[in-house]
Amino acid sequence: MFRITTIFLCVLLAAAAIGRYRAEQSVQKTRMELERLETTRLEERRQIQLLRAEVAYLENPERLAKIARAKTELRPSEPVQIISVQQFAVAMTGENGAQIDNNAAPSEIITNAIAMAQLSAAD
Repeated sequence: MFRITTIFLCVLLAAAAIGRYRAEQSVQKTRMELERLETTRLEERRQIQLLRAEVAYLENPERLAKIARAKTELRPSEPVQIISVQQFAVAMTGENGAQIDNNAAPSEIITNAIAMAQLSAAD
């Protein structure tokens, strides 16, 4: 009886030792993976900051204005170049009596005028 108990306890002790060893290995692997992920996260965050700084530089209004002056002959619009929504609708449709809803949003009026111009061009 004493031998069976001793053998059973030895097997139980060996199983517990193997289980603990496997748990240790699992914890070490998990810690290594966490460190790798943290390193990757920090690198990605650094890349995001670098890209934001680059976007801020590229979108800088003074820089864009300087490039526009150097590459194009663009200049601010003159007041005579700007027309009202009603004038735009008349210009697009060719109809002096174009019915325009003054309560509609300007983008809606422009969209309708373009659609009417396309219909009249198809006729």
